[in-house]
Amino acid sequence: MKIRSALIAAALAFIAIIGVHAAGGKEAAGSGKPLVAVSVLPQSYFVERIAGDSFEVLTIVGPGQSPHAYEPSPRQMADLSRAAAWFTVGVEFEHALEPKISALYPELRLVDTTEGIRYRSLEAHGHEEEGHEAEGDHEDEHGDEGIDPHVWLGRDSVKVQARHIRDALSAIDAANASVYAANYESFAKEIDQLFIELGVKLAALRGRPVFVFHPAFGYFLDEFGIIQEAVETGGKEPTQKALAALIDEAKADGATVIFVQAQFPSNAARSVAKAIGGQVLQIDPLSADWLGNQRLMADALLKAAR
Repeated sequence: MKIRSALIAAALAFIAIIGVHAAGGKEAAGSGKPLVAVSVLPQSYFVERIAGDSFEVLTIVGPGQSPHAYEPSPRQMADLSRAAAWFTVGVEFEHALEPKISALYPELRLVDTTEGIRYRSLEAHGHEEEGHEAEGDHEDEHGDEGIDPHVWLGRDSVKVQARHIRDALSAIDAANASVYAANYESFAKEIDQLFIELGVKLAALRGRPVFVFHPAFGYFLDEFGIIQEAVETGGKEPTQKALAALIDEAKADGATVIFVQAQFPSNAARSVAKAIGGQVLQIDPLSADWLGNQRLMADALLKAAR
């Protein structure tokens, strides 16, 4: 936390030097379009589907980076001074940043796109050794009271986020509110059609466990009645005892694949895959191509089930 505070303090000092002249501006440099900010890449897709080409989008956490432990650069924090809105999604790095940015740029509209979402709880990790997880570790990594923050992968939770985006864009650019409303309706309909299609494809997997490294896929898997089993526990790789128990469970369930994501180390996942004679497959819950990525994840699940 001391390192994070020092970095944020340095960033704020940088903003004080270069950002003060931009504080009143709300257009993306060189584009002439209003600028809005998002925290993670899937959100940029949501904004683009609703806004069309009417807005520029600043994405804070880029490809290959993790929103759980991200440190925004001084330049990114300064860029927020030019944004008309920042669409937050409840990931960890936002928690320390929001009050500081709000105080520095009181005109910046902070839009909590998770308001109204029905959160799921993270799975209890029965493999963890008693006392191994330090008090507070679970909350620091995954938010308040063990809720699952990966809300950009669920059918209903994404539609809630899209509604908040629609409403905020309409407030910023009232002249095009009808366009944003129509774009939202089209996007929501496409989401529903997608999940109906995937529900048919994945019907045979209902009730079956899927082993993942980081528990990021729960909202997606819940849509199809598929059970998420995580190799990582409490934000840390499991102990040897916990890993052995997980390997026994994976063998008993006949698991042959462990899913990993690019943003996290995966030595433990490889150990489990090797022990069960299986393989590691990479899927990315933070892909910018949100709609296409849902199909890729479904295809990976089907491939693993063969």
